[in-house]
Amino acid sequence: MSPPRTLTLRWMPGSNDRVHFEKGGRTFTVLLKDVQRADSHSLNPLYLSGRVTLSITRVHLSDLMGPLRQHVTSRAEGTAKGAWVDEGGLAADEPEDEPSGEPG
Repeated sequence: MSPPRTLTLRWMPGSNDRVHFEKGGRTFTVLLKDVQRADSHSLNPLYLSGRVTLSITRVHLSDLMGPLRQHVTSRAEGTAKGAWVDEGGLAADEPEDEPSGEPG
């Protein structure tokens, strides 16, 4: 079993149900419900300061970077080839370099 990874979430401006995170040189937006846990205290820092760092599994990270993502934007040109998979994404879910709409 792979060790847990950390993920830092920030509110999406103008939203109360979406958060952003950065991985593999890209910024992802996901629904808050897709990262919430049964432990109601785990997200208190998000509500209090707008940012929280959580431990998540590689499988959960892959889901957030793939099927559960709302949209993806490139953070910088020249993202290293393989960065997506190195950061936990599945090769089959790798997004385009251009911003995309909701997955179909």
